[in-house]
Amino acid sequence: MNSAPQVTPIVIATRSSQFRMYQMVTIAVSLTLLAGSILSCGGGGSAEPGLPASPAQAVVIDKWHPGIYVKVEDWQWYKQGQVNQINDTEMAKIYNELATTPGLRGIKIVLKWGRYEGSPGVYDFSRIDEILAKLADDPALKGKDKHLIVSFPWREFQSVKGASEILPNDLQGGTLWNDPDLAAPDWSHIDYDRLWAYKVSNVTGSYAYDIKLWDPAIIARLDAFFAALAQRYDKHPNVTMVSTTESAIGEPVIPFVAGESAALQFAGQIEVIRRLKKYFIHSLVMSELNYDRPHVANMVNNVLQQEKVGLGSPNNNMDHGLNCSATTNPSCSTPGVLTYYPGLSGRVVLAPEIQGDDFESVTGTECDPVHPTYDYLYDRVRFDLKANYTVIQRNTPYWLGGTVSTPSCPSRPTVTAPAGGMLQFLKDHDPIKNDPTGAGGLDHNKPLSVP
Repeated sequence: MNSAPQVTPIVIATRSSQFRMYQMVTIAVSLTLLAGSILSCGGGGSAEPGLPASPAQAVVIDKWHPGIYVKVEDWQWYKQGQVNQINDTEMAKIYNELATTPGLRGIKIVLKWGRYEGSPGVYDFSRIDEILAKLADDPALKGKDKHLIVSFPWREFQSVKGASEILPNDLQGGTLWNDPDLAAPDWSHIDYDRLWAYKVSNVTGSYAYDIKLWDPAIIARLDAFFAALAQRYDKHPNVTMVSTTESAIGEPVIPFVAGESAALQFAGQIEVIRRLKKYFIHSLVMSELNYDRPHVANMVNNVLQQEKVGLGSPNNNMDHGLNCSATTNPSCSTPGVLTYYPGLSGRVVLAPEIQGDDFESVTGTECDPVHPTYDYLYDRVRFDLKANYTVIQRNTPYWLGGTVSTPSCPSRPTVTAPAGGMLQFLKDHDPIKNDPTGAGGLDHNKPLSVP
């Protein structure tokens, strides 16, 4: 195997000069990385020199596996605070839930880029291989038709300080903004930007960063990453879909300067989606949209149907911003994302999710004492939003049932969910358990965008 290519670090003194300099290096970076060697710690021979492929990749299969999936959060998959250590206890619970719940079609994982590209152009996908091997070959799961959705995040929230894994290590060493001595490589959460990401929240407990998707060098690196990822998994029989994460970008802690803007970030999101479509020929590609509404309108009107991209959303509740419509509110000039779902039914893949805010309130209101029933949540995605796929978050106490304290909500000091929780509902609810297609009662008919 050839040695990994090296990318010469670029030192940039001011943010205003970044964009011009990145354009100069984009082509060189892209060609270098696409020629790089790829390292994988599991499974199979090489489809071409330096690029190993999974054994199942030679088989062309149907990627249409609609139904109900469960989201595996990062803290459930990996031990927090320990580099690359799998949370075996929690994952064992999740695999058992899959094995004992016929209505669950599979799982969704969030693929943090930095975790899989250890150095420029060198990739280790062994952790994904482990999940796919479990779904296909584990005695409790073998033959039960379970599948995987892979999600690429361009933003990250962190509760405590620590190096981010949405960026590879070599892209985390840029200029530290507003750090007088430039000596805080541990992301100590003062007001600064990394060279290749910008901060959108500096609030203790919810620090947030967005990858700078307007940057041509970032897009070039992602192009190479997606090429390697698709080479390994696009034809894998247990991988049904690749998706992005929410489109909301927040407000930068440090204001944008020349060459940076929200419009450029949104344009970068579209470019990422197009790069996924470029390489994932067989798997479904889905864009997860929520805000802002003009960007959502652009995606719906100019991208989704034309480029055969599915529509997903991280929430399904009746929050005004998600459901804004001139029909119900004359001041709403641009519709909310959830209003588009019925009109796109049968045209593109529809995949609204059920997450924390949805469990807590019909309207997404924080500390609401009245919670929607599981029947309501299921019917909302099934009938109102015409879902083909839905992904459910394993929130406590809603997933398994029980009572938890909520000290941040004085008006609602505890939350109680019915015994067995949403998981038991998925096992007992007749439209789910009696659906012979495996779609859990959701629309199993292929839309026009799916061959």
